[in-house]
Amino acid sequence: MSTAASPHQTIKFQQGQNIVLIGLSGPSSSGKTTVAKALTCLFENSILVHLDDFYIPDEQIPVDPIHQEKDWDCPEAIDFDKFVEYIENIKKGILSEVKTLESDVTLKLSKDEISEYRRKIPSTPDTLYVFVDGFMLFHDPEIISLFDLKLFFYASFDTLKYRRESRSGYNTEAGFWVDPPNYFENIVWPQYVKNHNYLFIDNDVNKELNTYAIKDLGLLSYQNESKTTLNDLIQWSIDSILN
Repeated sequence: MSTAASPHQTIKFQQGQNIVLIGLSGPSSSGKTTVAKALTCLFENSILVHLDDFYIPDEQIPVDPIHQEKDWDCPEAIDFDKFVEYIENIKKGILSEVKTLESDVTLKLSKDEISEYRRKIPSTPDTLYVFVDGFMLFHDPEIISLFDLKLFFYASFDTLKYRRESRSGYNTEAGFWVDPPNYFENIVWPQYVKNHNYLFIDNDVNKELNTYAIKDLGLLSYQNESKTTLNDLIQWSIDSILN
C-alpha cells in the first residue's frame, strides 16, 4: 500500500503518439500487480501506474465499524478524484510522476524466456502503453470507461486468502502495515464481494463474469488459481493486448 504524493517533473509525450491505457484489476493477491510489472518490462515503450499510490493519508483511512480495523480495501480509501484527473491528463499527453512505495519486481523468467516474449511483441514506437494496476479499478463503470483494455484477474477465496496471508505486510507512507488476524475474511474478501459482485453471474463472485461485464464493459478475465504459472498469465495478457 502507498499513499499519493505531490506530482513532480512533468513529462510530455511525443506529439501524435498513440496512448493505450490498459487496466489490470482484481482482488488482492490475484496477480494483477505482478503481471503489470512484467508487462512493463517486456513492452519496450511503456509505463506503469499503481492505484495504490493514490491512497488517502494513513490517518484518514476509514475504520470498519464492525471489526474496528483500518479498511484499506474499500473505495473510500482511495482518492479517486485525484486518480481520475491523473488518468485524464495522461489521455491529454501529460504525465506527472507520482512517488511510489511499490517495490520493483525481479522477473522469475530466464533470459531466453524474456527474449522470446519480446520477440513476439512488435515494435510500436508510435504507441505508448500505459499499464495501470489496482484492486478497485473495476468497482465503478465510470472508472472502467477510462481504459482502452480491461484485464480482470480473479481467484477463489481459499487461493486468495493463502496468498494474502503469505505476505509479510505492506509499505505505507507512514510506516508498514501488517494484516491483523482474520483481516482477509473480515475486511478484504467482503469488500471485494461488495464492490465486484455486479460483474458476475447471479452476483456470485464464485461464478463466471456475466454478459454485462463482458459485452458492455469489455472485461477480459483470467482465473488465476494455485496451478497457474507466471508464464500463463503473461502469455494470456500479451495475447489479449496484441489482439
